[in-house]
Amino acid sequence: MPIPSSSTILIFFILSKITSLIYIRVYKGILCLFFAEKYALYLPKKVYRSMHIALQVEMNIKYPETGQSSFSRWLRTCEGFMFSCSWVTIFFSNPIGEVQFTDHPTYTFMNKPYLQYKDYLIKRHGQALFRVPIDFGLGCPNRESDGSGGCTFCNARGAAAVQTLGAETVQEQVRAAIQFARERYGAKKFMAYIQAFSATFGPEQQPLYLELLNLFDFSAVSIGTRPDCLTPQAYDFLTQLNERIETWVELGVQTCNDRTLQRINRGHNWAASEQAIRRLHEHGIKVAVHVILGLPGETAEDFQATADALAALPIDAVKVHNLHIEKGTALAKQYSELHHRDAETQRQKLQSSVPSSGAGGEKNLPLFMEHDYAEHLMDFIRRMPPIIPIMRLTTDTLDDELIAPRWHMAKGQFKDYVIQQMICREWHQGDLYRKLETGNLKLETGNLKLETGNLKPETGRLKTVETEDGSTTFWNEDYKEHYHTPAGARLEAEEKYIVPGKLSDRLEHGNVRLLDVCFGLGYNSLAALNLATGKSKLEITALEMDRRVVGAAAQSLQPSPSDTFNWRKTLTELYLYGKSSIGNQQSAIIRWGDARYTATKLPNQHFDLVFLDAFSTQRNSELWTVDFFKKLRRLMKPDALLLTYCAAIPVRSGLIEAGFYVGETKPVGRQRGGTLAAMRPQDIEIPLPDHELKMIKETTRRLPYRDPYGIWTNKEILRDRQERILAEKTQQDG
Repeated sequence: MPIPSSSTILIFFILSKITSLIYIRVYKGILCLFFAEKYALYLPKKVYRSMHIALQVEMNIKYPETGQSSFSRWLRTCEGFMFSCSWVTIFFSNPIGEVQFTDHPTYTFMNKPYLQYKDYLIKRHGQALFRVPIDFGLGCPNRESDGSGGCTFCNARGAAAVQTLGAETVQEQVRAAIQFARERYGAKKFMAYIQAFSATFGPEQQPLYLELLNLFDFSAVSIGTRPDCLTPQAYDFLTQLNERIETWVELGVQTCNDRTLQRINRGHNWAASEQAIRRLHEHGIKVAVHVILGLPGETAEDFQATADALAALPIDAVKVHNLHIEKGTALAKQYSELHHRDAETQRQKLQSSVPSSGAGGEKNLPLFMEHDYAEHLMDFIRRMPPIIPIMRLTTDTLDDELIAPRWHMAKGQFKDYVIQQMICREWHQGDLYRKLETGNLKLETGNLKLETGNLKPETGRLKTVETEDGSTTFWNEDYKEHYHTPAGARLEAEEKYIVPGKLSDRLEHGNVRLLDVCFGLGYNSLAALNLATGKSKLEITALEMDRRVVGAAAQSLQPSPSDTFNWRKTLTELYLYGKSSIGNQQSAIIRWGDARYTATKLPNQHFDLVFLDAFSTQRNSELWTVDFFKKLRRLMKPDALLLTYCAAIPVRSGLIEAGFYVGETKPVGRQRGGTLAAMRPQDIEIPLPDHELKMIKETTRRLPYRDPYGIWTNKEILRDRQERILAEKTQQDG
């Protein structure tokens, strides 16, 4: 092995310590060192060899007792960090000589915020592997001979795939599944997936696997089991099997909390899972762990602890499930008893006129609907190392077997929602790995420290536009709309929201709480904070889905002589930390996510003013529905006002149906004024014109937008309204 020169080592470590090094990669024999500033230093391969060895020397000095394995661990950590920061291929794939960096294949996130299992397999095998579910009819060592017992959440099928039901033999299952995949998807490669109950790998089971592989041409095999089923004999068999075909073990871990494992009658503890993962890794077997978010008694802290514990272990993939209550399970019985007890408690409290605390069965047995589960799921994914593929996001249960929760999102829609939310919030797999924090991101590994400084938002989809009053706005390529009218972004904030909302008068009489829905570039909130300087306390809660817009605004907004504080500094703090304060009196916090969801997390009768500034009804109808207006009304004080630029008839009709008194505001930058919705009739100064009232009463234009479950897409909401219009016209014609 060549010995690196001292000058080469010195150059490398000076570079690594004084620059914002992001990642290193060899391309066609050239070493590329990429930095946060997006420039690269190219060094010859000979120098790269010296630096490579220098790293190994460094690690052997730091961890002499473990040597190469520590070096590999260090590289794995750096890979995860670099991957999560750059979103590009950064893995070191045996570039030179006898020193090997990692056995992981080169792959990317495929423009998604997490590594999907399908993409991982395509990169590894050249094309997708279609999983063929197989049920050998195995039992479970955690059940009695009559099938009773077992985990409280497990049904009589033991997680057997629906596709295997009805087939008389294993060969029938496989042939039918392969034929279906070939005809439906053009599948060419397959993975045998033996999932029902738990494999024990005893002498009576081993021939089943071998016979299956002799009969069918599989590219890989994945076997589901429990940590306590992995005996020394099992490890030996799996090692032999892995020499013949790529072998995965899908390990039911569920949680790292021993109290929970006991509560769900799992039959093993966390130590058994940890040992099984390490032993499988030592034998060269790929291990995919199964976890459940929402097990009885667990909280967000438990989910995070499980994610962090698994991230520290040599796992190769993770499958995440949300808890389902299925018929015929012990958990179903517990759920029924909790609901019966809660119903009786509520009845007694009503009879005794004692107000309910709201606590009950759901507190002990959390059942997450789509949005709540998505928040926990995204946090879990962010804690996973970026090189670990995510196999599954949700649980599949037959409709006639499911008791709760009953979701309104389809599986594909939920996946799209998670991807959209992570992209908009600039979250991605691995950004919480090893307690990394956005903002000033640091990773310490031995003596090497990597810093990225402040993260920069992706702004390619936003085009900067200067308005007539000199202020900056954006054109949003996704929505195909500007954020403000040509008349001016600052002008619009003042004349459409601040003035008609009488914010100055409200501040003269006391503290004000403002809800800014669709924060965008922040002009409405910033103008309010500007006015409030030196006056009463102003607390702003902002709802915004796209964090990238706020980051771009922090870089683009131009100061004005009338500014009473640094607007860009406030935007930067909101972008990085989600909160900002101006002195002791004025403050703003921002909640990232779909406003239909984040609004439900706010307290009742809390706000004095609501600014609603979504995109147009044809582009963003999700926030112009009767159902969303009702959510906002719940948050408003008895004398509160809601202000919006929108004057569309379906919007005004929807506000009236939601219980508001509705009037107009003065026109700004166009002929029509905006809309003011009040809790009290006396707060309406400019009533709606008579011709509009007539349309609201007599025409189909009055039909508002609806979104009964808070999950419909823009297209679904528009289509629903159009169908209702056609139905009413048909009825009138008939």
